[in-house]
Amino acid sequence: MKKYIYMILVGLSLIFIASCTKNFDEINTNPNNPDRAPLTNVFAYVIQNLSAKFGTTEMEYAASYVGHVTKGTYTDVTNYVTSPSPAIWNGVYRTTVSNANFVIKEAEKEGNQNLQAATTILKIYGLQLVVDIYGKAPYSEAGLGSEGLVHPKYDSEEFIYDDFLTQLDKANDMLVDNASAGFLGDGDILYGGDILKWKKFCNSLHLRVAIRMSNVNENKAKAEIAKILGDPVKYPIFESNDDNAFLSYPGGDWIEPWTARHSSIGDDWIAKPIVDVLLDYNDPRIAYYAAPKSDGTYEGLAVGEPLDKLYSRVNDRFIKNPTGSVFFLKYSEVEFIKAEAAQRGFVNLNAKDAYEAAITASCKEYDISDDDISAYLQGEKVAYNNDLNQIYMQKWISLFRQSWEAWAEMRRTDVPALPPAANSAHLGHNRVPFRFSYPETEKKLNSANIPSDVNEVDNYWGYQIWWDTRTGVQ
Repeated sequence: MKKYIYMILVGLSLIFIASCTKNFDEINTNPNNPDRAPLTNVFAYVIQNLSAKFGTTEMEYAASYVGHVTKGTYTDVTNYVTSPSPAIWNGVYRTTVSNANFVIKEAEKEGNQNLQAATTILKIYGLQLVVDIYGKAPYSEAGLGSEGLVHPKYDSEEFIYDDFLTQLDKANDMLVDNASAGFLGDGDILYGGDILKWKKFCNSLHLRVAIRMSNVNENKAKAEIAKILGDPVKYPIFESNDDNAFLSYPGGDWIEPWTARHSSIGDDWIAKPIVDVLLDYNDPRIAYYAAPKSDGTYEGLAVGEPLDKLYSRVNDRFIKNPTGSVFFLKYSEVEFIKAEAAQRGFVNLNAKDAYEAAITASCKEYDISDDDISAYLQGEKVAYNNDLNQIYMQKWISLFRQSWEAWAEMRRTDVPALPPAANSAHLGHNRVPFRFSYPETEKKLNSANIPSDVNEVDNYWGYQIWWDTRTGVQ
């Protein structure tokens, strides 16, 4: 069942740092114009802002880095000619975190622990994306401008990740399906007030954080994953695609971000890396990711190459679907994490079973038949042979339309090991970008706090984020 966006954003400059002027009429509008919005409205705004910021910018940047989508005419972004957009940084710090902090603080005062916990989960979700894109970043002092702290210090990735795990544990404990623990209200445009699904989202995100840090702090990652998977009663996780965390758009004035972007530019082509792998694996998902050419075949455009003929487009379900969805986290990702954890000996589970469950879940998102899935799982390059790289490659395939997550996983695993775009504006690199350089406004306004050990090379290379342990990359 789709979760429709519905909210009305009232003029509260102290709360909505970056305002939005569109109306979602389904949430009650107070004709008396109160001096603050109902907390559930602000909660909805946090969800919508995360979806809009990450859903739009991934098509321009991360989707090309991971070899899923590219441009054929307007190639400045794909070829790294321009500096990174500050939209993610500004959106999260000026809007998401500030509003999340407000809801968390006020919900605690009201004794609404469910709203407090759910908003904490969203805050962590947004800040993890920031850390995965930039590295060291403001965390412990982030979003406190209303309290006069306008030059926040930067925290290390390790400190932030450790606290993510602590806060997610607390959020899980606070989520109680009981009226005494409070209600999320109409602003819950993800799960419609279903507390169990929020607990599943919380603990599935916990697994994502833990597996990301597993190459730099294996003992802690192993303990955290074993804790979550070892107690499904206390720590429920996604169990099917019905649990997926996603925001569906209503259309009209509120169009799904990839469709909105494509409708204004129209220069989006399926990229050669994903097409080549799907064809090589005889993967049924190719018919759902890409649109065939007029002759019925599929051909991807190499990232960075100009359009010299017609290639396969991105499938219309992603670029011509005003009521499409932005996915935050999926059941298939959870199963891939379980498969990796089992293969690496973190938990006593069957890696093959989890691997096949993950692929099946991904294919089921597109209503691919059981027979086709079964045949695919038995394919020469798909049938599991105890190889971690198989898990990583299939995870990369499944993360189509979740480009930020796919980019983070590529940097963690080096699978697939894609080179920079053809015709790159910067030579001497052998991998796609490592990170975004800090925004120029941040360098000017908070220069004293930017870490001196974060070297930035050609805007996108240099410093490797804490969990990126690859060697020989540049």
